[in-house]
Amino acid sequence: MRNNHATISSFCGMMFLWIVGFMHSGQAQNLENLGKGDAFSMSGGINANQVFYQANGVADRRDPYNYFLSGNLNFVLYGWSVPFSFSYSNQNATFQQPFNQYGLSPTYKWVTAHLGYRSMTFSKYSLAGHLFLGAGVELAPSDKIKVAAMYGRLQKPVELDTTKTANLPAYRRMGGGAKVTLGGSTHSVDLTFFRAADEASSLQTDPRSMEIYPEENFVVSVGVNTKVFKRLSFKGEIASSAITSDSRAEAVQANNAYDQLDFLFQPKTSSAYYLAMNGALQYQFKKSAFGVAYERVDPGYRTLGAYYFNNDLENIALTHSSRWLNQKLSVSARGGLQRNNLDKDELNTMNRLSGALSLNYQVSPRITSTVNYSNFSTVVNFRTPEQQFNQVTPYDNLDTLNYRQISQNASLGLNFILGESKERRQNLNMNVAYQQSADEQGGEALNTGSQFYNFNSSYSMNLQPQALTLSLSGNANVSESPMTQNLIYGPALSVRKSLRDNKVSLTGTLSYNNSQANGVLASRVVNLRMGANYVLLEKHQFNLNVTAVNRFSPQNETQQRYREYVAELGYNYNFNIK
Repeated sequence: MRNNHATISSFCGMMFLWIVGFMHSGQAQNLENLGKGDAFSMSGGINANQVFYQANGVADRRDPYNYFLSGNLNFVLYGWSVPFSFSYSNQNATFQQPFNQYGLSPTYKWVTAHLGYRSMTFSKYSLAGHLFLGAGVELAPSDKIKVAAMYGRLQKPVELDTTKTANLPAYRRMGGGAKVTLGGSTHSVDLTFFRAADEASSLQTDPRSMEIYPEENFVVSVGVNTKVFKRLSFKGEIASSAITSDSRAEAVQANNAYDQLDFLFQPKTSSAYYLAMNGALQYQFKKSAFGVAYERVDPGYRTLGAYYFNNDLENIALTHSSRWLNQKLSVSARGGLQRNNLDKDELNTMNRLSGALSLNYQVSPRITSTVNYSNFSTVVNFRTPEQQFNQVTPYDNLDTLNYRQISQNASLGLNFILGESKERRQNLNMNVAYQQSADEQGGEALNTGSQFYNFNSSYSMNLQPQALTLSLSGNANVSESPMTQNLIYGPALSVRKSLRDNKVSLTGTLSYNNSQANGVLASRVVNLRMGANYVLLEKHQFNLNVTAVNRFSPQNETQQRYREYVAELGYNYNFNIK
């Protein structure tokens, strides 16, 4: 009976969607717009590009000629939109219509409906953005009451096909749920339930040989968002998920609350029950805020309403943000601890410490600075099966296989406005970044760490009357490891000029980069780019770009020097008809 009901519901839903004419939109359509505004409009564009390529001193690394043609078209009828796009080239051809997964979300006053292929989110522990084919609704009759509900197909059936190894069989999965929010912005409570079940009769061939079984899931959660008092706020959620790994198993008594909910979830011998919770407490001072956040998810916790879920974890973090010196200095800090193996039945345990600090300081109206620092430390304790079963006391072998990885990141940025007037604007920017990673095992440092340094600076000058912009930049990157040291450095110069009331723009960039490995020149690259752009009648745009690359690699005995040239000619047309 359940299978017939699902089939009829799916058929009716499909028929309705075909009747409305495949109308699709990623956002809700407001039915109050019917009969108002423009009855019909159409917009879109066409883009055509040709790419020419030639190489000297090396075999061609791409086709000598390619062309690309793409376009988009969008019809709008009283706020309902029907988009269409296509692309074609001599390399491949594709034809895309969003109606392969079509859906509508019409809105009227405080009612929003979701029909067809849609996705909704109740909470991170229940229904979390899973795509479904069916129907949903969101009701907001007042600021104190909100209701969301859905029902549909979460997974289509896939038969076992031994000729396609990557095509795993799957049962038809139907699901539904609801979320009720009571209260306003100061105090509110969320009540959520979600249920999903696979239809064992939806496949002709039983895939149990591949350890695939029909599953069933029921999730219930309670969320709270409240201001304890004026400056102290709390937000948290606790959820319980019951998972049956094989719904054909024998029914049993669970000896918990699910025995009273057998009309929604029938406990079986293959059923398991999990908890997940999180909470965040924050105190807001006049110029600063302090907070603590906690999350715990049981090993094995999952929900059929999400594609992926992290479990077996416990996190605790402290947060701080503040502003000082008349709002010129802002500080943000976070520190936390994460661990897994909560049930102590895994062969390794990970403990992760993390800390981050960010400072933003406006030295003067023309000088700003940014400082960032973060430190991540991960400790993993390995236990072999022999150690687990043969140790005399729980304190044996505590350190011998401990592995610790440390990563530090630091950066400094400075920005200077050197001059700002109607005739000339000048700006100087400098950035320095550092990253270090190190490994330890059994308390001893391993010779596997590395350091990275990055320096870059740029100067730009904009001459307003001449519509001319000049930029000069330089960069240097250093990476060091126990065996190698790499260095890449070089300058770049760019120019941009606008003509004919900005209808024509000319650009040019020249860059030079040296690459060294252990003090020996590895490559020298000169790159020249030139471009031109012309806009005609605001709807037509023509562009031409030419790139020339000269590479010299003295360590390459077969191809020490070669050149590559790329030219791109393009045209773009946009229109809007009302």
